[in-house]
Amino acid sequence: MIIIGIDPSLNSTAISIYKNGIFSVYNYTNKDPKYKWIKEVQEHVNFKFHEYNDETDSFSESETEKIRVYDIVTDKIFNDIKQISDQQTEVFIEGYSYSSAQGRLIDLVTFSTLLRIKLVKHGINLNVIPPSTLKKTIAEQVYPIDKKGIARDENNKAGGGFDKKDMMKCLIQLDINCDYIDYLKTNKDILLKPKSLAKPFDDCNDSLLLCYYGIINFKSLI
Repeated sequence: MIIIGIDPSLNSTAISIYKNGIFSVYNYTNKDPKYKWIKEVQEHVNFKFHEYNDETDSFSESETEKIRVYDIVTDKIFNDIKQISDQQTEVFIEGYSYSSAQGRLIDLVTFSTLLRIKLVKHGINLNVIPPSTLKKTIAEQVYPIDKKGIARDENNKAGGGFDKKDMMKCLIQLDINCDYIDYLKTNKDILLKPKSLAKPFDDCNDSLLLCYYGIINFKSLI
């Protein structure tokens, strides 16, 4: 069985694949290949680059261009998944976070819907996971559970309220053997120092967490 975690992003979609006991991480981005953090992890992440420059002042043209680019990028992701799906494949993807800005959320829904349609039409099983469920489940793999059934970190923060930095702290404690995780462990102090995680780490991390969630749920079949 193949387990895939997908973290859709308008400019940095990440997917993590678990196949035959091996983890692989991909990132589909419109960032410059010379971007600092891409250069840092290019040996550990399979980067796929695409261009998107919205230079028009026309609202209609801008919306049309978005669809064109979304179609191209989701095709790349779908074709990569189809190429490796020579056995039962389970894809895990997060549900939408409604705390996102309204316009950005609408664009993300459009992008994600295109990708979901292509996967489902190909017969790939799609599992949509609420963000809170992912956080709670991962926290329970790392931290002790209190009398109320809630996993809390060393600062007594409940897993359901974890942010991306908290989730990265969980990620590096999970049983995931790959070069990307080794990089995170070596550079965790640098990566966790800023207020928020830089791209592509936030997206790659989420895709690996979703992949691990899938492994937990299908452990008896892997």
